[in-house]
Amino acid sequence: MPTKSLLKLAFLIVATLTGAKALAAVESLDRIIAVVNDGVVLQSEMERALKIAEAQLRDRNIPAPPAGVIESQVLERLIVTRLQTQRAAEAGIRIDDRELNDVLASVAAQNKMSLPQFIDALKKDGLDYASVREQIRDEVLTQRVRQKEVASRVQVTDQDIDLALATASAEDTTEYRLAHILVSVPDGATTEVREAARAKATALLARARGGEDFTQLAIANSDGQQALSGGDLDWRKGANLPTAFAKVAPKLAIGDVADIIESGSGFNLIKLTDKRDAGERTTVSETKSQHILLQVNALRDDDGSQALIREIHERLVKGEDFAALAKKYSDDPGSKNSGGDLGWQPPGVFAPEFQKALDELQPGQLSTPFHTQFGWHIAKVNDRRTRDATVEARRGRIRTSISVRKEAEEYETWVRRLREEAYVEYRMTTPDAATPPASTTPPAATPAG
Repeated sequence: MPTKSLLKLAFLIVATLTGAKALAAVESLDRIIAVVNDGVVLQSEMERALKIAEAQLRDRNIPAPPAGVIESQVLERLIVTRLQTQRAAEAGIRIDDRELNDVLASVAAQNKMSLPQFIDALKKDGLDYASVREQIRDEVLTQRVRQKEVASRVQVTDQDIDLALATASAEDTTEYRLAHILVSVPDGATTEVREAARAKATALLARARGGEDFTQLAIANSDGQQALSGGDLDWRKGANLPTAFAKVAPKLAIGDVADIIESGSGFNLIKLTDKRDAGERTTVSETKSQHILLQVNALRDDDGSQALIREIHERLVKGEDFAALAKKYSDDPGSKNSGGDLGWQPPGVFAPEFQKALDELQPGQLSTPFHTQFGWHIAKVNDRRTRDATVEARRGRIRTSISVRKEAEEYETWVRRLREEAYVEYRMTTPDAATPPASTTPPAATPAG
């Protein structure tokens, strides 16, 4: 199944279908507008990406910025994507056509369409299916390389969770929605470059606090990956925010813009656009059960297993001990020696057919023989309980939040270094474009978020 970020991309593509005429397919152009290491970005790619970016702004009711601003942001996004897909190729990561078809089928299903209907909808409204297909392939590749290069190195220990729980904010169920502007500073920047970035951030802070639209300021000036979304970081709990942001967010009132936050990536501005309470107690229903499993083996075929399980069932009905018969006959190595005991388990642990059989039993009740992919079973429900799992669930949420935060911070650093180490030659010739033509010098501020 596609990940959440991939589905967001797919939903955006489908959302553009409502604006068919505005997103009519453009004629493919082969003109190179940027050289990225040993690859290129074409004008046709830029045009398609601009259409998607403009649709994204319309979908969020954000007025489009001047053409030069959005072109610069879109080109930088394409460059960063190209760098990541190049790294994926170097790492041997491939997405073959069969796997890509499976992803596209899942995307279509999420939109209540078959894959042929999805393709027809794209073509009908002027979007090139082949281009959309390759865009989704690139998205999958960037997710895979991010997992390999960044996420796989992130570790969250029990000590990390204990430390988070020990702080007052760790148990805070408040979720924050922040807008973010990053004025990035390259690694090894000179004092002059750093001070110029600080001055830019200071000027932006004054403009934001002076009443200018933070969303438009982010689109036009932010070096963060969310720039074209107006810097929107979406809903996040404090533990899921970058550490420096998490310390500031609880002190802000809705609409406030915080003082400049300096980080390893540069200078950050954040605005609290909304907040809400997402806390609730968590309970889990658990079942304590036993089972006997008979599988086909060299001495017993399926008919033989079925006949034996029926015989065992008759003996249980007559009062023989379940544990004793499980120890003697069961083929489940995990429960055989404990008399078929499966312990306390929540729903979803067992195969669907087995779970269905358990759900139909009352405590103390014995099932009739039934078949699953593993063989023939008899199950018995011994007890049921509802347990307060609030602490367990909170630890799980904090573990996830810390992991997401650490990965985001690692990814930010990784992308920034990838961008700074790359050879990029600009060949934009559009008069209004904000990016200089035929330059091998990266922009003064490169995306790092």
